Amino acid sequence: MLALFRDKVYLAVTVGHFTIDIFNNSGAVLITFLSVPMALTAAQIGFAIGAYQLFSAVGQPVFGWLADKVGSRWMGPGSVAWTVGFLVISILVAQQTNSFWLFLIPFVLASVGSSAFHPLGTKHAAEEAAMMAATGTAIFFLFGQTGLAIGPFLTGLILDSVGLYGLIILALLAVPWILFMVFAMRGTKPDPNPSILHTGDGSKKAIRWGAITLLALLIGLRSWAFLGTVSFLPKLFQTMGWDAAAYGLITGTFWMASAITGVLGGGFADRFGRREVTFITLLTGSIALYFLPLNSGWGAFPVAIIVGGLLGASHSILVVISQALLPGGRAFTSGVTLGYLFGTGALAAWGVGILADSWGLATVIQAGAVLGGISALLALALPSTRTAPQPEPEGAPAK
Repeated sequence: MLALFRDKVYLAVTVGHFTIDIFNNSGAVLITFLSVPMALTAAQIGFAIGAYQLFSAVGQPVFGWLADKVGSRWMGPGSVAWTVGFLVISILVAQQTNSFWLFLIPFVLASVGSSAFHPLGTKHAAEEAAMMAATGTAIFFLFGQTGLAIGPFLTGLILDSVGLYGLIILALLAVPWILFMVFAMRGTKPDPNPSILHTGDGSKKAIRWGAITLLALLIGLRSWAFLGTVSFLPKLFQTMGWDAAAYGLITGTFWMASAITGVLGGGFADRFGRREVTFITLLTGSIALYFLPLNSGWGAFPVAIIVGGLLGASHSILVVISQALLPGGRAFTSGVTLGYLFGTGALAAWGVGILADSWGLATVIQAGAVLGGISALLALALPSTRTAPQPEPEGAPAK
């Protein structure tokens, strides 16, 4: 496993994933912090988070196709620099204008860097790992989700202790790594012949539109339960009287649990079947989700770990299933999958914010448990991934 990190390109995209996702996931805590001086409603918070996630999602197929065609030499480091830079600009605009709409422009533009990075990062993680593609991809996602976990806590801690200017200092700390990415990825080249969906003997596979439609519905419902919930964890616990460091910590804990179980879930899926593991984790995680808003003290942390871990466990499994069903080059299929996953999460965040102003945030989060349960039931209808036993050759000795 350590040998993977001796490859400069693999190291660049994996730690680049960690870096960009720290900043990607600072947004919910940053906006929650700004909601007091800027007098933002839950609908405005949901719109900002949803717009960021939506713009991050919709461009991923295009950037994936572009990475296959032109390579990642400049897109890799440039995408990280773009996200960090525009987030800094959004902070400065908020400080100087106190205008939600002026803040929103650079804040949403920051998401374009994330949209460009994730397809090419996923592609290189699999390619550079060679015969360890599954392990390499799992570690790549682990680093990203660890960044998602650290981002909210680090942001909350900085805002409580230093203020908004502390986030600008954090951005400056990312510069050396961006420069390393420029050096490490200088030799990456485009893929002149992106792969098409083929069977093992090289013949072209039929596209299974029924399975793709089912998977799309499952991912959409899961996004509401998982991404819709985590987008509003800071606001949920702010309303309970928690400070920025505390609600940043519980949001980070939620993501860290997801990061760990994402790797474990992939291993269990290889052993017991993808749809079985997806069903069990989504069902039990959805049941636990109902109880999350009922805890206003430190007892909320173990519940957040259970919910985040179980609902997040299927992330890499769903990506692998999607890649097996969709045609196209590796970066393109990764972009389509991740783009749709986070796009539905963006719509979920927007929907949760709108409904929360009328029904209350806790009630809307609990309602997400029902949608998560439905997504679990849909998992039972996914294509089986168990390998059928191969018949013994005639005359072969019994085993």
